[in-house]
Amino acid sequence: MGIWKSYEELEDSISMPELSAILIAKIEEDNTNRKFLAAMQGVDIDKGSSKDPQKEWEDLKARAFSGGKVTDSNDIVSLQGQTAKQKGFGIGNGLEYSSGNNVKNPFG
Repeated sequence: MGIWKSYEELEDSISMPELSAILIAKIEEDNTNRKFLAAMQGVDIDKGSSKDPQKEWEDLKARAFSGGKVTDSNDIVSLQGQTAKQKGFGIGNGLEYSSGNNVKNPFG
């Protein structure tokens, strides 16, 4: 424990800059451990961190509401149900959608 006789004495004698440095070091250590554990499972936590968080959230909602059909919130397929009502238009709210698989060829 160094020069302190007890944890109480240590807590009483530590300064705010020292406490801040300890906290920052602990946060960095935890983040490093999380990145390592994620990398062990094949996940890169830092990948995609440069994107806009609001855009990521909208893309996530689009994937969820479309049942995984779209990955971009700007895709018209993402405008379904409640999202379509909020935007004022969308699939089931003035628009119809077809995947193109069941469309007949007009040329023969």
